[in-house]
Amino acid sequence: QVCLTETERPNLFVSPLSASLCLSMISNGAAGNTLDEMQKTLGFPASSFSLSELNAYNRKLTSALLELDNTADLGIANSIWIRRGFDVRPSFVALNKSMYDADVRELDFNAAESPDVINKWCADKTNNRITKVVDEIPGVMKMFLINALYFKGSWKTPFDKEATLTEKFRLPDGSTKNVSMMNATGSYRYAKNEHFAMAELPYGNEAFSMVLFLPDEHKSPAECLDLLTAENWRQWSQKMYSATLEMKLPRFKVEYRKDLRKDMAALGMKDAFNPEAADFSAMVSPESARLHIGLLDQFTYIQVDESGTEAAAVTVGGMMETSMPADPVPFHVDRPFAFLIKEKSTGAILFMGKITDLSQ
Repeated sequence: QVCLTETERPNLFVSPLSASLCLSMISNGAAGNTLDEMQKTLGFPASSFSLSELNAYNRKLTSALLELDNTADLGIANSIWIRRGFDVRPSFVALNKSMYDADVRELDFNAAESPDVINKWCADKTNNRITKVVDEIPGVMKMFLINALYFKGSWKTPFDKEATLTEKFRLPDGSTKNVSMMNATGSYRYAKNEHFAMAELPYGNEAFSMVLFLPDEHKSPAECLDLLTAENWRQWSQKMYSATLEMKLPRFKVEYRKDLRKDMAALGMKDAFNPEAADFSAMVSPESARLHIGLLDQFTYIQVDESGTEAAAVTVGGMMETSMPADPVPFHVDRPFAFLIKEKSTGAILFMGKITDLSQ
């Protein structure tokens, strides 16, 4: 969905998990059709799941992710920042404290230093990779709900730095640029269909891994990524097998920011962003204020090199008031590609990205 709306920047990187946790916290303040749409979009339709089941799943998932690999550095943190004097239902605050370990603070949003306080919290939770998410706080902003996600993992089998060479990376227009290309030959989980070749690079004890999607030579990333649905991903990942690959992967670093409101609305979460239709009566009493999600920004960072991967994401929701072959198989990531970072046992997708231009 983000690929559809990103028309300006050649590389993108998002965190489905961070967005999901941020919106799940907000959903505890929703009611009526607003809540129904949020639950359905988050994968827990009200016809099959209660809101308490969504919360319990997120709590269990978060706890599990944090314990799976002691060789990887993973941090998941949530916070709620409330305009001083703004009346929020105690039940909403208590629920997010207990189920999401949310750090809840009242803050004088009118004070000049308030953005710095929030930005410092985000920087502290992302190893200083994401240091600024709030520039100023408008008067209609009553609350921020924030998720911060940080991951640092070493490859199970690191790339040899001496094998990194200057090689060509093909751009979408057919031209090429020189990049630092890492090289290795080894055993990786692998699969190929008429659209993609896929390879999985494990971190640490193999709980976390990066899966690379390399479009067929004659297909563009756009037409292939349209096929990357949840069902296709499940089927394709089940068909991966161990193969010896001649791996080429460029070193890269991406910093990205995206307003996710239109994307989430396109996925079915419409009322939450509509000042006239949003129902957050479980967050505040309607007599106190009518709120809608007026801000849903995600900030991300990733760096991939010979030793492993460092990645971070902060999702900010703002509540506003309304007025196998024998020979090595070539897997040369020398053209636009997509990738994700996942956890094996839960299937959670922590991050996803697309790289089309490494010349910047």
